[in-house]
Amino acid sequence: MEKYSYIEKYFEGTLSSEEEIIFQNLLAEDNDFAMVFEYEKNVKKAITLNERKALKQKIQSFEKSKKSYKWLYIAASFAVLLGFFIWTIFLNTNYDSLYNEYYQTYPNTIAPTVRGENNTDLKSDAFYAYDSGDYKEAIVLFSEIYTKDGDDYALFYKALSLMETQKYQEALTTLNLHDYTKENTFTPFFRWYAALTNLKLKNKKDATQLLEKLTQTDNPQKEAATRLLSELQ
Repeated sequence: MEKYSYIEKYFEGTLSSEEEIIFQNLLAEDNDFAMVFEYEKNVKKAITLNERKALKQKIQSFEKSKKSYKWLYIAASFAVLLGFFIWTIFLNTNYDSLYNEYYQTYPNTIAPTVRGENNTDLKSDAFYAYDSGDYKEAIVLFSEIYTKDGDDYALFYKALSLMETQKYQEALTTLNLHDYTKENTFTPFFRWYAALTNLKLKNKKDATQLLEKLTQTDNPQKEAATRLLSELQ
C-alpha cells in the first residue's frame, strides 16, 4: 500500500488494527509522512471551523430577524435559506472561500530558524525571516539565493512569501518558473500552491488542470487535490 494512503484511511476511520500500527510507526519514524499528516489535519480542521462559523452566523442572523414567529415557521424558513445557500455554493464558485479553506502556510522543512549574532548564512537568514512572518524580507533573501544558486527550495519559499503578502500574480509567475518535468520532492507542492494561486486569481481552468495532474499520481497532495477538484466541478 502506498504510504500516504494510510493518512486517507485514518481520516476515513477505516484503518485496520495492523494498519494502525504501521500508521503510528510512520508518524514516529518518517518526517515527511508526519509533516503531510499534520498539514492534512490542519486543512480538515480549518474546513470544519469555517463550516461551523458560517452555520453559526447564519443561525444567529436568522434568530434575530425572526424572533416573533412560530417555531414551525422558523424551521421551514431556515430549511429554505439553507437550501438556497447550498444551491448558491454549488452553482457559483466562491473562489476566495475555497482558497481560504484550503490554503495553509507551508512549514519550514529545510533549515533551522535559530540565528546567532555571528551567523551570516543567507539560507538561515531567509528562513528566519520566513518563520518570523517577515515575508517581505524573506522574498528578498530567497530571490538572492535563487539568483545565486538556482535552488528549487528558494524559488518555492519565495513564491509562498509572495502569497503571504497577497502578491498572487507575482507568486504564480514565480511558481511557474519551476521545471515541472523534474518531478522532485517539491513538484507536487509547486503544483498545489500554483493551483491555489490560480484559484485566488479566478483562473478556474488552470487551477483545474493542475489539480487533475495531482490526482493522477501518488503524492502528498493527492487527497486534498481530489477534494478541491470535486468542489470546483
